[in-house]
Amino acid sequence: MAETTQEREDGAKDAPKALRGLALAGKRLRESLRNTHTLPRLGAHGILVALAIAAIWLAQPKATPAPEAVALSEGEPRPYTALAARGGIRTTDDSLFHRAPVPHTTIPERPRKEVITYTVQYGDTLYGIAEQFGISGNTIMWANPQLELNPDLLQIGEELIILPVSGVYHKVVKGDTVESIAEQYKVEPSAILECEYNHLGDPPQLQVGTYLIVPGGRKPYVPRVVHVYSGPIPEGAARGTGAFVWPTTGAISQGYWELHRAIDITWAPGTPIVAADSGYVALVGSSDTGYGKYVVIDHGNGFQTLYAHFSIFYVKPGQSVRKGEVIGLMGSTGRSTGPHLHFEIRKDGVQRNPLNYLPRQ
Repeated sequence: MAETTQEREDGAKDAPKALRGLALAGKRLRESLRNTHTLPRLGAHGILVALAIAAIWLAQPKATPAPEAVALSEGEPRPYTALAARGGIRTTDDSLFHRAPVPHTTIPERPRKEVITYTVQYGDTLYGIAEQFGISGNTIMWANPQLELNPDLLQIGEELIILPVSGVYHKVVKGDTVESIAEQYKVEPSAILECEYNHLGDPPQLQVGTYLIVPGGRKPYVPRVVHVYSGPIPEGAARGTGAFVWPTTGAISQGYWELHRAIDITWAPGTPIVAADSGYVALVGSSDTGYGKYVVIDHGNGFQTLYAHFSIFYVKPGQSVRKGEVIGLMGSTGRSTGPHLHFEIRKDGVQRNPLNYLPRQ
């Protein structure tokens, strides 16, 4: 029969009495040995050894059987985990003190149900943010008008409106209808009506000043008019100042973006095009499929500017030009859908956004 808890406790209480009895018996035996011969002494020593072994055995505490491991339901806390992690519990069988491995669970991606704001962090780019939220770069630009012509002008700490899907964020104005909004952004009215984010009800009620999400919509481009530099030509050309001027007058028909690292300025054929800064003509070329007739000016300070789609140019390679000097006329040569200037700014051979360098108008 297994030893009970009470029996173990009683045994522990009797252990000191047994030790005292053994010690007294050993003392009497040693006294008797003084009056015996050698052989009897050897036998008595054997008895003393046996008594010592018995005393050592009694002095050691009884080993308590390890508690049986209790099966815990999934998610139930294991009380010793924290202590074991700190080294407060030591055991040869640590299966009692550590959590069982948690099976890896893949959390399914869930679409966002609302418009959020995102604070620009160090190293962010427009397209990096777009990829992070699974929407298009244009969607972010259209929802944040300050970026439409210049997506590179992100500032740390700036808050951006982030839609849950790609499309347009439209502010309702007086006279708007679902049909007119759909026509404006080139989608079917059902795209707006069935969008779960709009909560339009049946029949739909549009309130002036509120915003609607137009999934899949595209915002029509509104050109911004800029004007050519008309100030005095600086003295001592050949080297640029680093301060650029607008190279022509017209409307910006296409901004700078990933696949178009330039700006396009459109106006009437024959509109004058001027050097955006002082320098010398590094290249005059012509292509039927690309830039058409184009000019590259080296400004002698790490910057180069490229002007394309001339109808005619007035300069030749090696010629010194001054800021604001006319170098040719606007045309539609090369790969072009109409008269315009394709304008690039390059710094150390890398195309940069011209709007970062041109004066604001």
